Amino acid sequence: PKERADAEKVVGTWKLVRSSARPDGPATDLTLELTQGGKMTVRQTANGDTFTSTGEYKVAKGELTYTIKGPGDFEKTEPLKIKKLTETELHVVDPDGIQEDFERVKAEKKQD
Repeated sequence: PKERADAEKVVGTWKLVRSSARPDGPATDLTLELTQGGKMTVRQTANGDTFTSTGEYKVAKGELTYTIKGPGDFEKTEPLKIKKLTETELHVVDPDGIQEDFERVKAEKKQD
């Protein structure tokens, strides 16, 4: 089934490369790490400070819905419509109509 294929395809580390909210390029360095089993880690670096949030996600009916928890009582749940999903690209649109384009980060080969 396509849903299972999509759920497997999103697993990995993704870097934000474009956002329709910021046509001149993302203001922060943002990566998403999506693991098998629906866990996610969001790392955002701005002005030399890195913030990490963790949460859960699921892929169903062409949407990637996530809930993340951050510092303090911060919690956010949001369904993202999947516009494009390939081995190297993930394009999503949030409920406000903002499109964010991610590229897969290649796993670095470990040196022995």
